[in-house]
Amino acid sequence: MAVIEILLRLLEPSSPSQTLRGLHRMNARAPWIYEMVPGERRTDPTSGVVYEVNRSGFRDRDRALARPDGTFRIAVIGDSLTFGYGVALEATFAARLGQRLVRLDEPTFEVLNLGVSGYNPYTEAELLRGVGLGYTPDLVLVQFCINDLNDPTLHFDTSTMLTLGAIPDAALPDPAARARRPAVASDGLARRVCSASRVCSRIADAIAAHAAHDELVAALAPHETPSDAEIAWLAHLYRRMARDTRERHGQLAVVVFPWSTQVARDAPAPLQDALAALGVREDILVIDLLPAFRRAAAESAAPLFLDLWHPTARGHAIAADAIFTALACADVLPGVVTDCAR
Repeated sequence: MAVIEILLRLLEPSSPSQTLRGLHRMNARAPWIYEMVPGERRTDPTSGVVYEVNRSGFRDRDRALARPDGTFRIAVIGDSLTFGYGVALEATFAARLGQRLVRLDEPTFEVLNLGVSGYNPYTEAELLRGVGLGYTPDLVLVQFCINDLNDPTLHFDTSTMLTLGAIPDAALPDPAARARRPAVASDGLARRVCSASRVCSRIADAIAAHAAHDELVAALAPHETPSDAEIAWLAHLYRRMARDTRERHGQLAVVVFPWSTQVARDAPAPLQDALAALGVREDILVIDLLPAFRRAAAESAAPLFLDLWHPTARGHAIAADAIFTALACADVLPGVVTDCAR
């Protein structure tokens, strides 16, 4: 085993499977359960993508807590799509939106990336209330992905080798469908040793990948047509986020990302329809990116996704352009005029 461990370290100075490990830590004192570690840095040896966490615990450049005078500040909250898994920081849709806005005249625009891998609307709502609103954003963009309707431990445990454990029922759209996993101390000695070992990590990855695939297939299937309970759960959390934001004199919008198999076929989108109806009922702007992704797929065969739901750099660019247009056409961005014909 020692010889194999040495050979693996010589052949692979960095392990692709450990790219995200070490970026996160549990926080039992915070209602958002876990967070990223300020100052941590990881490089994906396959793609060369660098994940670097700023002093505030986000994948972004350091930002002043106080909003600069004359600045329209946008805070983007979400999961690994917002975080920018698989792409460079400057290629994320939040960064691209900021790049497009910075070229405009007054006011000055600033876009903050507060995405954390594995988050869902529950943890996003808690982070917004506890941290995000401290930046006094004029606009909050909350990113939605279909995996928001899954048990959040399915993604977090596999990619970080931490265990969320007994998360509150309120964090799941359907607590009865909670994944039944053995309780494992996330900071236990055996788990830390396994995370540091290439041999143990490979074995754990192989087991986890098979289990996660089966769980994800089972969890994802029914959610293209969301249940009334799932929509009610989303409505409660988005309503809360909108209320919290309005109390601080801001506005909230929900950005709905499609998934790859949805873009590849011309079929009804009941989940997007349900979220659009939710937005009308709750007076929340809902931005559906599916039409933009379908147009882009028809125009070019260049990939829009790295996997089932993570966009490529091109996918992030398509998202940023569509978000910009939707916000401008909804008169959310002061002084911004664009063509709203499409």
